[in-house]
Amino acid sequence: MILAAAALAAIASGAWASGGQDGAATGAETKRPTITVANYQMEPTPEDAELLKLYGDKLSADYKVININHDKYHELLNVKLASGEIPDLIYLRQADTLGTYVKQGVVAKLTEDMIKQNAPDLYKMLSSYAPGFLEMGKINGVQYGIPAVSPTNIFHIPLVYRADWMRKVGVTKVPETLAEFESLMYKFAKEDPDGNGKNDTYGLSRDGFFAVFGAFGVVPFHEKTDYWMKQGDKVINHTASSNARQALELIAKWYKDGVIDPEFVTGENQGGYWAISHALINGRIGFTSRANYYHWAMPGVYQDVDAAGNRAPNQPGAVAKELIALNPKAELALGQALKGPSGVAGIMEFNRLMNFYVVGKLAEQDPAKLAKVLQTLNLSANPDYLTRTSVKYGQEGKYWKLVDPASETMNMIPPYDKDQSYWSRIGGVLAMSGTPFPPKAAREQWAYSLKYDQGGVKSVIQVGLPTAMKYKAELMKIRDEAYISIITGAKPVSYFDEFLQKYMAAGGAEAEKEATEFIKAQM
Repeated sequence: MILAAAALAAIASGAWASGGQDGAATGAETKRPTITVANYQMEPTPEDAELLKLYGDKLSADYKVININHDKYHELLNVKLASGEIPDLIYLRQADTLGTYVKQGVVAKLTEDMIKQNAPDLYKMLSSYAPGFLEMGKINGVQYGIPAVSPTNIFHIPLVYRADWMRKVGVTKVPETLAEFESLMYKFAKEDPDGNGKNDTYGLSRDGFFAVFGAFGVVPFHEKTDYWMKQGDKVINHTASSNARQALELIAKWYKDGVIDPEFVTGENQGGYWAISHALINGRIGFTSRANYYHWAMPGVYQDVDAAGNRAPNQPGAVAKELIALNPKAELALGQALKGPSGVAGIMEFNRLMNFYVVGKLAEQDPAKLAKVLQTLNLSANPDYLTRTSVKYGQEGKYWKLVDPASETMNMIPPYDKDQSYWSRIGGVLAMSGTPFPPKAAREQWAYSLKYDQGGVKSVIQVGLPTAMKYKAELMKIRDEAYISIITGAKPVSYFDEFLQKYMAAGGAEAEKEATEFIKAQM
């Protein structure tokens, strides 16, 4: 059903009225600019999409969506850019393409004052809930990208213990320090926690190494992602840090003592759903840091919100459900990041940078249009949940319903509950994804109660730099061979020095030089 004009006006002047910049034309500003938009979409957006009108009425602008197949987004976008067709608002699906597009001269320069003036809600949101991320959109000290930041990756990976095993070996409190953790891992390996009379259990396996490395402040052994840290006036890869060496020395000792699963090389997951630690759910190890905290939620650990908005005990997470099916008596406990030798707790936090939004270069020639583009993004950062939800998903009561304001829980109204792409058709493609307001959902509140927003080890660079990407496969191969050799005792810990020489010669030194220059260029 098409909304009546009066209803459209009511929405525009009501829910959208709070916060942001009103684009109503005044004085000499009578011409409505046409803003072209290339953004993520699941279906094409028609010219008469209702949200295009709502945005237009709010900001006194006209909008035209450049429909691009998301499966070939950058490929098709590049064709348009090469022909001189530069959209005014561009979504960069891959964050590490920002530098490429800046070099091509298709991205407008921004200033902090521009953003503050035309997107005050956006600026405040990023400053408050993602400090430092706006700077990630700078190249050679110039602001080009507006970052989309994950609101939920603020929670670090979990520390999951078999609580029933802990009780069996006489431990009543989850470890808080690396020393306490070490003691428990030895008990898991040596004191028959499953009670079967066999010497067939271990403390941890490969994913559990994240907890150990994290206690030393590093994430050096991730299978896909590089983590970077500042060290003096340089930026170095965690893989090549002295902290990683200290952690390897401890892990190697544990392996020698039979605390580490000897099959750690093949990993904890044996296929199927990626988040499952088969080593843990099958009773081989008593600890893991695999997947996310919510995968391990046992039934009833927090009060969820049902479809009617009522509070009810949560259902088990995907991996907890698998564990219960295999062993209904199994119990889990989730602990906090471990304090290492420095007294600081840490464990890996997934990168929060999702992608960038940029303003097309041609908009530099029209300051009024450039301002409208920033005002468009600002609507997605409105501090009012109803407003920022309606700019993407449409009118509440027609497409969706807020069932629990406290947890900001919304349900889609049929038939839209089974139509995942409707928002593209109504013009939700004008909205920005990745707005890092603190999540209020029951599941995330449980994570806050676990203090999982504290102690995350972050990477100072969250995009793939060209040199690092060029050598990545070879460097990770060299790293894996060295780390595994040291852990298993095939090589002594002193081999780390020889590994560093090979690593640096194979491109590691070039990558670190590039990373250092990248960070300096943001300043």
